Amino acid sequence: MNPMKRVVAISLTLATAAWLSACAREAAEAPPAAAEVPTLDVTSWTDKTELFMEYPPLVTGQDALFAVHLTRLSDFSAMTTGRPKLELTPESGGATLTLQGSEPSRPGVYRVLAAPPAAGRYKWQLVIETPDLTDRHDLGVVTVFGEQAAAVADAESHAEEDPAAITYLKEPQWTIGFGTAPVQEAELRQGLRVPAVIEPLTGGDAIVSAPAAGRFVTTSLLAVGDRVTAGQEVGRLQPRLGEDGANRTSLAAEVAEAQATLDAARLDLSRAERLLADRAVPARRVEEAQRQVRIAEPRLVAAQARLAQRDETLASGGGVAAGNSFVLRAPIAGRVAEVRAALGASYDEGAPLFRIIRTDRVELQAHVPAANAPLPREVTEIALEIAGRPDPVFVKADHMHDAGVLDPVTRALPVQFDVDNRNGQLLIGQTATAILFTGERQRMPAVPKAAVLTEAGRPYVFVQTGGESFARRFIEIAARDGDLVGIRAGVALGERVVTRGAYEVQLASAAGGLPAEGHVH
Repeated sequence: MNPMKRVVAISLTLATAAWLSACAREAAEAPPAAAEVPTLDVTSWTDKTELFMEYPPLVTGQDALFAVHLTRLSDFSAMTTGRPKLELTPESGGATLTLQGSEPSRPGVYRVLAAPPAAGRYKWQLVIETPDLTDRHDLGVVTVFGEQAAAVADAESHAEEDPAAITYLKEPQWTIGFGTAPVQEAELRQGLRVPAVIEPLTGGDAIVSAPAAGRFVTTSLLAVGDRVTAGQEVGRLQPRLGEDGANRTSLAAEVAEAQATLDAARLDLSRAERLLADRAVPARRVEEAQRQVRIAEPRLVAAQARLAQRDETLASGGGVAAGNSFVLRAPIAGRVAEVRAALGASYDEGAPLFRIIRTDRVELQAHVPAANAPLPREVTEIALEIAGRPDPVFVKADHMHDAGVLDPVTRALPVQFDVDNRNGQLLIGQTATAILFTGERQRMPAVPKAAVLTEAGRPYVFVQTGGESFARRFIEIAARDGDLVGIRAGVALGERVVTRGAYEVQLASAAGGLPAEGHVH
């Protein structure tokens, strides 16, 4: 090998070894990587604003960045004006130190960057002033530590990890649409929830049938849904016998035959009674004659009724030349529910042609459990929860009555209420859940009905546990009254429940919470 090349190679080898030795020495002398500093947060509500603030453990003399998020509670929008300030007052007394914040770096987000005061415990407040709003949040007591290690250890000891917590950031809250309301005590009416069905009023369901065998005719055939008045003509029925006289003669002959049969039966009964008195016939002979009289009497009444009905109804149909026919009239006012008549079709006597139901007043039949029957007090109002309708339908109770007999199938007491339905909001045959209000009131925690969701029939709400933290709570409903829902268990007074944006919170729960990009402060 060339001597010059050997010298260069040895020099490079020595240089490389020296560099590696220096790197190893520097690595050994380098301090260990600093542990990640935990982040603390605080959430506070007033009647004007919501504060959500993130900050590091506080160490005297070290600058701390307070990320302040402020929401205007009038519309849950991000605040865009003003400068927040933190006021720290020693818990033992003394002068207040003010840490001044900046104007918002973007809607809703402010920064307070300052060094905390001397180590100790401080009462602290955040104050925000804008041209149209001034608000103050009392944040309790905060501790400023003398050294970093003690501050981090204290922060880690107070950290609470809830694996079921749902994270939903402020940014989508401000932009997508969001709202909360506090759980407040309210005086709600007590109501009994029972299944119910809408039925026709007693006497409000009528059938127009053929008074005799004949052919149906009309100038305008009614359709389902048409409204009719009591006595309105709904069609005519032409008798099958072509001549009116022959038809009436047949009916008159039936009356005469029935009368003759009855006269013969009565004469036979009189003769049998005389013979029995002379002991010429047994008693069963009189009993047989009495039975024949009892059979003949209703037959005569029926024949006379058919003849009288024909004469009365047919009288308004005109003469033979005018096309003599029976006039069919609506027996009640209401709506046509069924049409079985067809133009020119022939029907036997008694065949149903139309069904008319009264709809301006209906009957609400509530099935009250036997344990709650009879109702303890008069029902003052009824709210109907009907599938497909977002809001209950309120009706006034009128003429409550029941038979005092349990239904053999449901084992409940059917209680009937007459209900005004001139607006047509209730449909015959419709089922619902009826809330029977009796006037009794009770104070209890309550939330807006918009906050209550259901899953598999179980009601639940989303509770805002922090500015960006939520928890799903299943609840037990005690009462419903208008826009409020009384809660027996599941939430506490003062907690805030989501009233708008619950679907987005649900999506955040399914997505696993915080997006990958997190906050941008």
